[in-house]
This record gives sequence, structure tokens and C-alpha cells, in this order.
Amino acid sequence: MALDFESLLEGSPAYGVVDARDGVVLFRRPGHEAAFDALAEQVRAASGDDFEVILLTDEAQRCDRLFVAPVGEHKSFDPR
Repeated sequence: MALDFESLLEGSPAYGVVDARDGVVLFRRPGHEAAFDALAEQVRAASGDDFEVILLTDEAQRCDRLFVAPVGEHKSFDPR
């Protein structure tokens, strides 16, 4: 499955989606750790032309959220 920003917005049993200022946050649902880890790796590998991703971790340094922002849109933190 090819990942694009729009398809990530659909969510799944493994993750939910929360709107954020310059993108969205994908968060891991309890009981779906392995599926979320696999998704995080797919999203990281697919980032580039369509979207950017920042992996966010919990106290144990496990990725439990992803901040995903579309490429090409002006970001609030971008001084341009």
C-alpha cells in the first residue's frame, strides 16, 4: 500500500488522528503496539515529497505518536 498524507487521515484500529496546527498527530491505540510500530516505520520510509514526519516518544523512548505535516504548505513555525 502506498502511503500518502490523505490516506493517513483515515485512521485505523491501530491509530487515531488528531488535528494539529500544521498537520496531524497519529497516536497509537492501546493493544496495537506492533501494528503502530510497523505503521511508524512505513510512514517514516514514505515521507518526503508528500509529507514530513516527526516521531514522538513516550517516557520509555518508544514511538507512540507521529506528527505528520504536508509538504509545500506554509508552516506557522517557518519564518518565510
